[in-house]
Amino acid sequence: MTLSLRGTKPTNVFRLCGNNENSASFALGWALERSAAYRSLVTRAMFGKDFDISEVEIAMQEHGEDGGYTDIEMKSGRQFQAIIEAKRSWGLPSSDQFERYLPRLVDGGAKYQLLVSVGAANHAYSQSQLPKDIGGVKVIHLSWGDLQRLARTASTQASRFEEKLWLHQLTEHLKEFASMGRQNDNTVFVVALNSGPMVEGKKYTFIDAVEKHQCYFHPVGDGYPKEPPNYIGFRYGGRLQSVHHVDAFQISKDVSKCNSAWCKTTKDHFVYRLGPPMLPKQEIRTGKLFRAQRVECAIDTLLSGAFDTVRAARDETKRRLDGIA
Repeated sequence: MTLSLRGTKPTNVFRLCGNNENSASFALGWALERSAAYRSLVTRAMFGKDFDISEVEIAMQEHGEDGGYTDIEMKSGRQFQAIIEAKRSWGLPSSDQFERYLPRLVDGGAKYQLLVSVGAANHAYSQSQLPKDIGGVKVIHLSWGDLQRLARTASTQASRFEEKLWLHQLTEHLKEFASMGRQNDNTVFVVALNSGPMVEGKKYTFIDAVEKHQCYFHPVGDGYPKEPPNYIGFRYGGRLQSVHHVDAFQISKDVSKCNSAWCKTTKDHFVYRLGPPMLPKQEIRTGKLFRAQRVECAIDTLLSGAFDTVRAARDETKRRLDGIA
């Protein structure tokens, strides 16, 4: 269906959308239709050139003869056409998914055509995973952070109060989706390692994955980080064992394909290659945390010797974030 929201009260539109992929796509489509400044900046970011955007058509969840639904389609007559596929986290559209949409671009007959991936993944990762083109149509990636920054810029260019309001709401809404880039973050994501076998009937454990192969994996989201942490710490036996820098990562739906000793999985997982272990200065007991509870701690609270439990390190980290002396 073609997006047509005129007459709808805008004040709560993004807040009411929720926090799934559809809500982010809807919020993005709404802003593209309602803000000429944002539409112009996003089009330039995608195609690398300026167009007349006065007659751009924005379509949401457009059903085609291929049997699929595109998240967003942007088209301006014979000028340009872009098909946008959005993912909430670090997942990327598959080549097969994009290939299904090629007939729509052929039928559209626009001079400039694009297949656009949108998600939390950064550009380095997306470039390593996405093809440069499919069927001769260029493939690009924009992160939620890119789109959030463009909304902020568009807000400074917009002249109407309502347009500024919509762009502010989009910026706020995308905070949940935008990858914040944690390369300079000194927060440690601390997890509890299960000493039981990873696969029933086998002996290999998560502890083995960390200590023998310097690797670890976890789901993307679902109570775990939606973007890779910079540091990760491991606790078992009632105490913190080590902290590691995340040297590299990949995303895999079935981690057993990365290591045959690992369990089979069916949804996106971050798979980390870990740096050398950094050991706490003194023994750091777990403290009163749930057995499998995952927490975040500033790296100095774990390695300086100033705190004797992971829980105390977590609480100090919270106090700092809350601005409490």
